[in-house]
Amino acid sequence: MGRVRPLIAILAAAIALAPLHAEAATAAFTNFGPNLLADCPNPEGIAVDPSGTLYAASFPAFQPVRHPSANICVISPGGAVVDKIAVQPGTAGATNLLGELFSAGSLYVVDFANGAAPNGRFLRVDPATHAVATLATGFAAANAIAEDADGSFFVSDSFAGTITKVAHDGSSSRVWKQDPLLTTKGFPPFGANGVAFDRTQRFLYVANTGDSRILRIPVLEDGSAGAVEVFADGATIDAQQHTTQALHGADGIMFDVAGNLWVCANQANEVQVLNRKAELVARYDGAGANALDFPASLVFEDLHLFVTNLSLFDGGLNSKLSVMEVPRPGMPITPR
Repeated sequence: MGRVRPLIAILAAAIALAPLHAEAATAAFTNFGPNLLADCPNPEGIAVDPSGTLYAASFPAFQPVRHPSANICVISPGGAVVDKIAVQPGTAGATNLLGELFSAGSLYVVDFANGAAPNGRFLRVDPATHAVATLATGFAAANAIAEDADGSFFVSDSFAGTITKVAHDGSSSRVWKQDPLLTTKGFPPFGANGVAFDRTQRFLYVANTGDSRILRIPVLEDGSAGAVEVFADGATIDAQQHTTQALHGADGIMFDVAGNLWVCANQANEVQVLNRKAELVARYDGAGANALDFPASLVFEDLHLFVTNLSLFDGGLNSKLSVMEVPRPGMPITPR
């Protein structure tokens, strides 16, 4: 498993918007569908197709028994697991799936593999036939995916501190941006993670998990990347808004139609919301059996927000999806 086993040891050791200065989370989330431990343990990535069908990607590296392949659970709008797509390993000998995106009839997913370059992969999956095609390789820790208006994909690498631009058909790929701000010395040791374009596609926003920050990268007129900027810093928000754990473990991110950025704060076990001024305006969790457990990725479907629970510290016991009603839908994530 290469870097995965030492990483696991490190990790294991370790609804209207509320007004500003929201200090307590609203218990808005409830469980959705069955527990996924048997079929898709430690679900991390999530995507939705136009019919409302959900796709939850498994990261089984955290399981005590080694799984060479990993499943994508296909979950109906009613919450039933209706299919499983097995993704076989590449050169690393292990598949560990992270971010997903559904676009133009295909499902796209990244394979963290064993957490060592060049084994990470960016894949296209046919949900009907289960056929898997490799569009790009060479990643150390491929993590999340965004798509621009031209159909190019942007893939974050949490260990290399890069954003790689991949042609829609996989005919080309190149590092679009590399910067020390996209790496981390924090905990967990993941830098660049969730990625999302704003409505105008002037900026690509990037979550830095270990630094509890949201960064953004200007998209210049020629399509190249500008200098990385700090959009929101968790420690600064805590000090300014007299709160705690702001953006703690920032993971998956997504915009709503009003321009608010929704963030999976995996170590706070919350979904937190930033407005356009980078102010923390809302926090959401679940109560009791509906509590979030290391929320990793999120996706809007009409007026619902679905979240994966990676269930990192308890052996995948709470491998599940969670859902909450939202006041407005998400911004389209495939704008073509």
